[in-house]
Parts: sequence; C-alpha cells; structure tokens
Amino acid sequence: MSAVRRRPAIVAAGVVLGLLAFAADAVDGPTGHVMIALVSSGLAWGSAAVLAGRAAPDRRSAMTGATVLLASATLVYYLLILVVSRRWSGGSPEGWYGLRSVAIMTAAWLSVSVVAGPSLGLLGHLTRTARLPLAALPAGAACGALSGQGWLKATAAPPWLIFTYDGPDAPMVRAFQAAKLIEVLLPLALLAWLATAHCLWRAWPLLLTATSLTAAASALAWHLLYTTANHLA
Repeated sequence: MSAVRRRPAIVAAGVVLGLLAFAADAVDGPTGHVMIALVSSGLAWGSAAVLAGRAAPDRRSAMTGATVLLASATLVYYLLILVVSRRWSGGSPEGWYGLRSVAIMTAAWLSVSVVAGPSLGLLGHLTRTARLPLAALPAGAACGALSGQGWLKATAAPPWLIFTYDGPDAPMVRAFQAAKLIEVLLPLALLAWLATAHCLWRAWPLLLTATSLTAAASALAWHLLYTTANHLA
C-alpha cells in the first residue's frame, strides 16, 4: 500500500482512537477505569503508533503515519470534549478557565504526538525490516518504553493487591489494580506477538535487555514528570 493510499486509513484509525477514548471517559465506575487503560491511555495510543509504523512500507511513511495517527486522535478527542460533552464549561462563567485548559492540553498532547510519533513509528518499522539479531532491539525498546508507566504504578502499589483487598470500596480498588496490570501486561503481550511474528526469540538476550533498559528509563521519565507536575501544581 502506497503512502498516499495509507493516509486516509491512518486518519481513520486516529478518528477511531479519539472516539474510543472519548467514549471511555463517559463510562463510570470500575469498568471505566479498565476501559481508559485499554483505549484512552498513552499505552493504548503508543501501541497503535508502533503497529502503524510496523505496517508502513518505508521509514518516512512509518514516522509520518504514526505522527498523523496520534495527532488525529488528539484532535478528535479534544474536539468531542469541546463540542459534545462540554464538560469544560461547568455551566458557569468560570467555564472559560476550562476552555483555556482544553486548549493547553490539546497543544501539549499535539506536541507529544510530534515528538513521540516518529520514534514509535520508526521502532515499529525497524521491528519488521531490520535483520536479526538487530530487529530485537527496536521491538524491545518500543515495548519497554510503553510499559514504563505501568511498572512505575506497580512499584508504588503492587497490582496483586487486587486479590487481597476486601474493603467496602473493593470494586473500585480492584478496577484501579486491574488497570495497572493492563499497563504492564499489554506491552508484554505486544512484545510476545512481535517476537513470534518476526522470530525474535532467537535473539532473546538482546530482546530482554532492550525491554528492561527502556522500561526502567521510561519509568524514571514518568516519575520525573509526575514530580515536576506536583511541584508546579
């Protein structure tokens, strides 16, 4: 499929991602937390960018396609918030502060799309096109980077508490813990699929090393981001 013919499909995929993320926000209770982890998280969108890059015919289209995918999803998601839910307004004049917040968040996530999109798309493309054993490095790096946030949360509150907590708010706690498990297990499942599809298990030392190092670096980056955000708040 040529790059020109792929553009409508990439934009359509971005629209679907944005719609799913918006729909997940509307689901209350424990189910909503799980849905957000599956379709409205950096993990979900990052995985889609990696897969878009993997399907691209060349490096340039892999990088641009993943970026367009993320940017399209971002624009659709915040446009729906702006026009449909209008939760930014709050039904009062103070709603203009919410409108400003929507504009800032849109710009921020578009910036993330421009920065992360090319990298994730290229990693996905190299997973398919690079020769063994080097193909194991981008596959491990992509999945390690996607799992970093999940590992950070799992370190702060071990997900196995899902099986031990039995308080009055147990359903909500279990939903939070299930979401953490998803953020760790989904990248590992993606890694296992890529390794099987491209025979990367033969280079398992490189695969595991790349995954471990990038997961640790990603977790550290998320920790620094959260710390900075808390100080600025």
